[in-house]
Amino acid sequence: MQYSNISKVHRLLMALALFTGGTQTALAVGTASGTFIDNTATVDYQVGADARSASGSAPQITVDNRVDLTVFNTDAGNNVNVTPGSQNQVLTYTVTNTGNTTQGYYLSTDVPTAGIPMGGIEIWLDSNGNGTWDGAGAGLDTLYVAGTNAFDLDPNGGTDTATVFIVADTAAAAADGSLDDFRLVAQTREAVTGNAIVAAGAPTAGVDIVFADVAGTTSDGNRDGQHSFAATYTAASAALAVAKSVLGTTDEFGTGYHIPGAAVEYQIRVTNGGAGSVDNNTVAVTDVIPANTKVCIAAACGGAATFVDGATTSGLTGAAFEYSTVAAPNECAPASFTGYAPSADADGADTAVTCIRQAPTGAMNGSGGFFDVRFFVVIE
Repeated sequence: MQYSNISKVHRLLMALALFTGGTQTALAVGTASGTFIDNTATVDYQVGADARSASGSAPQITVDNRVDLTVFNTDAGNNVNVTPGSQNQVLTYTVTNTGNTTQGYYLSTDVPTAGIPMGGIEIWLDSNGNGTWDGAGAGLDTLYVAGTNAFDLDPNGGTDTATVFIVADTAAAAADGSLDDFRLVAQTREAVTGNAIVAAGAPTAGVDIVFADVAGTTSDGNRDGQHSFAATYTAASAALAVAKSVLGTTDEFGTGYHIPGAAVEYQIRVTNGGAGSVDNNTVAVTDVIPANTKVCIAAACGGAATFVDGATTSGLTGAAFEYSTVAAPNECAPASFTGYAPSADADGADTAVTCIRQAPTGAMNGSGGFFDVRFFVVIE
């Protein structure tokens, strides 16, 4: 009777292959390159009362260097909203060695779309490991020098993932909704030295280099030893629109004719259609009082000017209205509002006022936030 025994190493490798199902993720945590695999088969048999055995060994196998990596952006939605003129805006990435050998990495950026455009682009390494860009300084982060080895990643029980930041400044003139498409590209190099590596042309008995990476987001291809991932900066800027309308006219006969003595109600609607908010305490609405009219300040002609917040709130708080008595063309210049207190004539209006201003306080909300300024004038 004969028996055939497979070595423990061989059985382990077969079980691993069945378990992984050949997936890239599972294979990436496999046996370290340079490991020797021996395989010996044994046959036991008996001749009469003599128990005998024989064995035979296959040629030794050396595990090759599987070069594999992933780059991934960790920002929500792979996007960071930026305000025009803002500096040091950060995209956060991870680079992971999913191969079976300690490797080094060169880093670069690819920006196929630059609608903002972002400037002062830098790559930073998360030297203190807290996952947040802290800038330079003792115990903080390190500015990456192009063309050098960024770090070594060891998938075999060491550190296999590193955090990388792209840091850039936003153009002051960035239009709302404009974007820059950034890809961080990581290229596999030799550990420590950062020397280039070349894939093997054909299998040899030694440790061969096998590129096993998949294509990134258009910045690299399959099995080229590098990987990339796309993320965006999107400008979230305020974009104010002004619409002026006539809400109604009241004459002495209740007929709505625009005759001398009639009161006309104007409305100025200010809407922020952009995604970003307006800087704090910077909104100011001015309007020249039309020729042949005088501004109403009392109930006799409809009442004083009012600030009305929108159904989609502006986030602003109305302030006291200001009045100018300066003649054109400087009637609405900031220096023309000197604290004049209007007084009502027989019609409830003031003929001296040439411009009216409302400067609400706060930062105006974006995404449709609006407010109205309403006031009456009397036709002279």
